Amino acid sequence: MKKRVLILGPDLRLMGGVANYYRTLRLHELDNIDYFAVNDGKKSFFKKLKRLIENYFRFVRKVRLQQPDIVHVNPSLQRNSFYRDAIFIMLTKLLRKKVIVFFRGWREDYEEKVRRNFVQKTLFRISYAKADTFIVLSEQFQKKLHQMGVSPTIPFFTETTVADSTFLNELNFPLRFAQFKKEVVFLFLARVEKEKGIYIAIDAFKIFSKTHQNRRATLIIAGDGPELDRAKQYAEKNAIPNIQFTGMVTGENKKKVLLDAHILIFPSYTEGLPNTILECMVYGMPVIARSTGGIPDIIRQGENGYITDSFEPVVFSGLLEKIVFDQAKYEYMSLQNHKQAKETFTTEIVKSRILKIYHSFEMPTK
Repeated sequence: MKKRVLILGPDLRLMGGVANYYRTLRLHELDNIDYFAVNDGKKSFFKKLKRLIENYFRFVRKVRLQQPDIVHVNPSLQRNSFYRDAIFIMLTKLLRKKVIVFFRGWREDYEEKVRRNFVQKTLFRISYAKADTFIVLSEQFQKKLHQMGVSPTIPFFTETTVADSTFLNELNFPLRFAQFKKEVVFLFLARVEKEKGIYIAIDAFKIFSKTHQNRRATLIIAGDGPELDRAKQYAEKNAIPNIQFTGMVTGENKKKVLLDAHILIFPSYTEGLPNTILECMVYGMPVIARSTGGIPDIIRQGENGYITDSFEPVVFSGLLEKIVFDQAKYEYMSLQNHKQAKETFTTEIVKSRILKIYHSFEMPTK
């Protein structure tokens, strides 16, 4: 008998990693799985508070009416999500339903607050630590959760995010490799905000372009966010040529970006395991990223990209050089990433693994 599952996450119309993950997997289209939006992107504090309170009542009614066997919560370890989802978990346990917690984001500075603050530590132990199963993006998060009070007897699954493979039938490696020889196209694909490393990416490109003026290069910045206008002004003020700001990309625009770009620059300060990295891998891009979250589990140094602990643009520029000026290395990394991602991270493969996790649950006691 199929388990009835209720997934809690952001409104699927929103942009962002978690919404994109469930939009791509389309789990809510299965007859035994439903989706409950815990936020709708409202920015006004009072509108958000009103919606949140209403959501708690709606959630309780929905669980009582539909009687799911499993409630699957998708928090990030950061302030807003921490408190909101702790209450959803406690309500679920009061309603005697099984809980899966899938940590999607992880701020190390907030982890320290939870460890040190008595109120937050206590809230964690009476909510998150009571979950029946955890899904994490890296084994390091499992270790951290045990240190924060999660029992070692609770089952853990290590899972990935997902790579949308919609446009793979148009991927042409000989053409890509030929274009790379003529002009290298770097890609920053994320929300445009300081914490995602937007200025590191721009400055790394500036250093690369200035140092290697005979190598044609372009930086595509694909995404929307609070720093978009300031990033445009920054590039203009510093007279950095060949930067294209596309804004948020979907559909045909996203296809063009994924098929045209050669190397992903992802200098994010802190992460879980972003969909962006897996998507760019499946389209054959080597990855230059900061060593944070689950990224070191995916990017093998010198094999399919490079990772660094540094925040210095000159370090990122140097890592770009290692790939740009070695055509054989670029082609090898490109094919390696495509093969690994296609075998491990595409929609149907990840969807199948998530459904197996649901199936592994024993039915709750009525």
